[in-house]
Amino acid sequence: MNKQTAQIWQMLWEKFGSQLIVEEGLVNLGRPGHTIEASKVQEAHEGRSTASYYVVAMALGVLDEEEGLRILEALSELQITDESSKYFGAFRWYREENRINDSNAAFFILMPLVVMRLCLNELIPATHRKLLDQMLIRGAVWFEHELKEPILYYSNKIVSDGALLLGISRICGLEKCRQAGTEFFERWLAYTSRRGWGWGENISLIYIGVIMNALQIANISLEGDRCKLWERLHSVMDEVTDYVRFHGGYEFVPSIRSYNFHGELHPVSLLWRIAGIESKQSSEELPLGNLESCITYLLFEDNLQKEESICELPIPRTRIERIMDSCHAHTWVGATGRIGSVNRFPAINGSYQFPSWGLGWQSYPVSLAVNGHQVSFLCWHVHEGEHVRTHPAAYKDAYLRPALFREDWFPDIQLRSVQRDNAVLVVRSMSRLHNEASEIADEWIVNRWAGEQQTALGADGREWTILQYPRSAVLIAPLIGIGFGENVRRVPALQSVMNGDMLRLRQVLYAGETKLLQQPRLESGWAIYYADGVDSLSQATELAARLRLEETSYKDGEVPRTEYTEIRSVSLLDGDMKLAELVVDPHLD
Repeated sequence: MNKQTAQIWQMLWEKFGSQLIVEEGLVNLGRPGHTIEASKVQEAHEGRSTASYYVVAMALGVLDEEEGLRILEALSELQITDESSKYFGAFRWYREENRINDSNAAFFILMPLVVMRLCLNELIPATHRKLLDQMLIRGAVWFEHELKEPILYYSNKIVSDGALLLGISRICGLEKCRQAGTEFFERWLAYTSRRGWGWGENISLIYIGVIMNALQIANISLEGDRCKLWERLHSVMDEVTDYVRFHGGYEFVPSIRSYNFHGELHPVSLLWRIAGIESKQSSEELPLGNLESCITYLLFEDNLQKEESICELPIPRTRIERIMDSCHAHTWVGATGRIGSVNRFPAINGSYQFPSWGLGWQSYPVSLAVNGHQVSFLCWHVHEGEHVRTHPAAYKDAYLRPALFREDWFPDIQLRSVQRDNAVLVVRSMSRLHNEASEIADEWIVNRWAGEQQTALGADGREWTILQYPRSAVLIAPLIGIGFGENVRRVPALQSVMNGDMLRLRQVLYAGETKLLQQPRLESGWAIYYADGVDSLSQATELAARLRLEETSYKDGEVPRTEYTEIRSVSLLDGDMKLAELVVDPHLD
């Protein structure tokens, strides 16, 4: 650890670590935990924050040897030590849990301990090492178990498991584990090369951070060999860093697995500095994050303290990032804002929603950011009789009830889109609806809306809603869709509602009494155009008057089709110039 990293650790300790309350060896969060069991207690005692507390406090010399040992003992009590258990070596996240609710606790708890053994081993008292290594060796059994049939599509989890297995194998001299870790990474690299990143954590600022930490641990564990695997992992890190750099300090648009429901423009992350998009600053000016950030500061201290800065990024710029197979994220960045879309969501089948997990509530497959204002996005809205559920949703509202409906069976929810530069066409659908609700709507959400708004007719008579910002405008029009009780596609009304300072542009697919809704398919559609540099309503109105939507719904004669399974085609034109074209076949959803 160099001098500047040590200073940052001290600052983080004073701001966060010194404020933590440790009770019987574990940090008391002062609030409920995030898992089902821990959410029911008033104050949960957590392993993850305790592990970080131990590492930072021992490194800074503010924790005495006896107290540190008590913390390790408390952490070890969270680990499953019954060798007959299928969870042997895994960890409970909280003291208040009686079972494994979130198996990711193993790598989140052990990661700081492994990093300390790899990088700061001389600061660990000899009296601590036996118990610490005992936890690591048991953890290696769990990680090896997880890598035998790896969940390759769950990148942050499985890469972290693999990295810690390599780290523990280096620390404890476990050659068999080293071989298992190496074989896993070879398989994971082949998977990402052949197919992609699974459900899409490569376009998540939060989980790229977890993945980067894990890959750096893997590289440290492989150092000295300078093998091809080491080189290939470095190459992946370079590619990921380049993607972060492209976004230039702004929230990713689009984003999968983000918790940015309030539409903040500049999420705090050390990844921005690692990507080199900020020049070197004094330690007092660094974004401090939280106590867990200490590990990232240590792992990437050379990157974080480089003198040089990256050249200014070109404007406009476009990037298409592969997610999985033919699914990709498309981002266009202009002078005053940016717009992005995933062409197919969910990126992999079977990942959208379940009663206890799913990506629908934490993903923003179509979103737009206006510099100096906010990120706006598409959002499903369902009132199911007792609660309003949205996708995406605020973390506290959805983590423990992430599905869009309260039943245990769900409609198949899909998105198809196409983007060309600053124009996006989107079709969203719910198939095989068999759920209770009093309202279903698809919405465009704009937090902290304070601009001008009006409607204007396009060249074809379609109504466009204009959201006027000081230096740009957003033009939005509904596409033909299928509401409840209908099978034929027709142009819906677009309602504008203000909830406080939140603007909601709404396509209502059903509103009425709470009842069981049964329908083979609902559809909504959106045309979204970001008018960079259009700084007045008069200019935006002139632009809208040139825009034309050409939509058709037809049978192809090749397979049987009812009205709601007809192929639909939509083109957006500016005069005679085609801006974007989307074709959707419901049979291929």
